[in-house]
Formats: sequence, structure tokens, C-alpha cells
Amino acid sequence: MGILVWSPLAGGFLSGKYDRNTPPPTGTRFADAGQFVMFNKALGFNVVAALRKVAAQRGASPARVAIAWLLAQPMISSVIIAGRKIEHLKDNLEAVNLKLTDEDFELLNTVSDPGTPYPKWMVLQLDQAEDPRPKILNPERFAVGGPWKDLRGTKWNG
Repeated sequence: MGILVWSPLAGGFLSGKYDRNTPPPTGTRFADAGQFVMFNKALGFNVVAALRKVAAQRGASPARVAIAWLLAQPMISSVIIAGRKIEHLKDNLEAVNLKLTDEDFELLNTVSDPGTPYPKWMVLQLDQAEDPRPKILNPERFAVGGPWKDLRGTKWNG
């Protein structure tokens, strides 16, 4: 079983063409249709900054880095790409040839980690409680670490 990723660039957001302090340029999806893929924009702009950094080091675009990062994940079978312009499509296709370093993976994994989402943090905490009746919940206790092993960024050896 694998994952087929739809909208790997979050509707163009991860292409690097958007800036935290500037409205989307006229003629872009975000300017024309708004944010159609829901995500945390503050976290998203942190991811874009990391993509730009890696892209500059690899001589690639942020979009190419984002797609290469996805394709390197062992659970990802493929991604569905699209582009408004032929040069976008060609750039996206070149992601299969981009090899990221361990440092690139560490940066991108760290900056894109959303933490332990609800309800997982609640389930983890309640699993540790002797009495399952309502208790004070502390999601921050499960933001990093815990009993779950994070397999992102590991190489598949199976």
C-alpha cells in the first residue's frame, strides 16, 4: 500500500512564489480563487523558507525540492503534478532527478512537522492514565517523542 499525493505544492503555495508579507500576485491561484487547500499559513511560510534555502543550495526551484522530498518518502507511491505553464511542468518532472542530502531531509522534516495532532495526543495521554475518566489534558507533553516511532526521513530497506 502507498500514498498518492494530490496537490503536492498545496495549490502552488510551496512553489516559493508567495511571500509572508506580500499579497499573492495577480493571475495566481491564490489571488484568483483563494486558498483552496487548507493548511496553517504560518507553518507553511516556514516550510517555504526552508524549501528556498535547500533550493538555493541545490540549484533547483523550491517546487522541485518539495516534490523531491515527497518522492523520497518511503510511503509515497507517486505525486499528481500540474502546472499552468509548460516550464512549471518541466521543473516538477525534474524532481525525480534531484537528490537531497541527509541535512536537507533533517531541515525539511523538522520545519514541516506539525507536532502531534488531536486526537492522537489525547489518546496517548488517556492510554497512560490508570482511570480513563476525564483528566487534565496536556497536548504539549506529546508534541515530541512519546511511544510512537517517527519513520519520516528514514530509508526504506524492505
